[in-house]
Amino acid sequence: MDRVLTDAPVQELRALRFSSALTILFTAGAATVAIVSDSETMTLEAMSGLVDVIVSLLAIFVVRKIHEPANRRYHFGYAKYEPLMVGMEGVLITAVCVSAIVYALKDLAHRDPIDNPHLVIAYALAGFLVSVVFDLWMKRVGARTASPLVLAEAELWIIEGWLSLGVFVAFLISAILTRSPSADYSAYVDPILCIVLSLILLKKPFEILQESFGDLVDANPYAETANAVEESARESVQRYHLKALEWVRVRKAGRRVFVLVSFLHHPTTSLEELEQVRGAVSEEMTRLNPDADVCVLFRGG
Repeated sequence: MDRVLTDAPVQELRALRFSSALTILFTAGAATVAIVSDSETMTLEAMSGLVDVIVSLLAIFVVRKIHEPANRRYHFGYAKYEPLMVGMEGVLITAVCVSAIVYALKDLAHRDPIDNPHLVIAYALAGFLVSVVFDLWMKRVGARTASPLVLAEAELWIIEGWLSLGVFVAFLISAILTRSPSADYSAYVDPILCIVLSLILLKKPFEILQESFGDLVDANPYAETANAVEESARESVQRYHLKALEWVRVRKAGRRVFVLVSFLHHPTTSLEELEQVRGAVSEEMTRLNPDADVCVLFRGG
């Protein structure tokens, strides 16, 4: 178990590098298919792949940086690099989806049949199979290393897999239509599918931006729910015979949680006793959340 915990950053970095390399290969493949087939959907696939490449390369940099200790310039370490990177991903995906919808609407107005639909079908089927298998592997690594970044990458892969399956089914129908009396309608499959996929993808950046914005502005991540940190602080008042709990401040930056607790103590309590309470409270809260950075304050009341 100790070895797994010790090797976790190494396994996390290895998984992210592997994900980055595979993303680059898929993006190059999607771009090639988009050029050959003149497909708006494959252009969207290539553009979203380019975003994933940028994000995956940033993830490698971030995962190495967030493990570095605080220093004179960054007193609280580099934890906010994580939500900042995630926020950038949300902005880039939004820009890609909006531009794809605009170009697809132009294609609907001026019908432009795609070339080589069978190439798109083969790429989409291969993309679906690889994405599902790689997602399962990334989830295993993410669970073993307790890495939010790896688990987030795994979610991106499964989303990519289901979108590839949608492309496969749609273009298979399009290929069938070209051999039927309804062949003229096959030209509309590509832009309509591009718009539908773009609208589906737009949900993800809104959720991403909402979460990352909360981290960046130091919102309380547990504002709407009861949480173990605040419960532990309340219990400490009776356990260590303190006068009262003054307040609890919690903020989150990526995987790191910063907790600031202030207690009121009795005037007769000695400094040695307060120091012992500080250590015990910090240890308990760190046990509840190993990624927590706990600071305990006391004020005479």
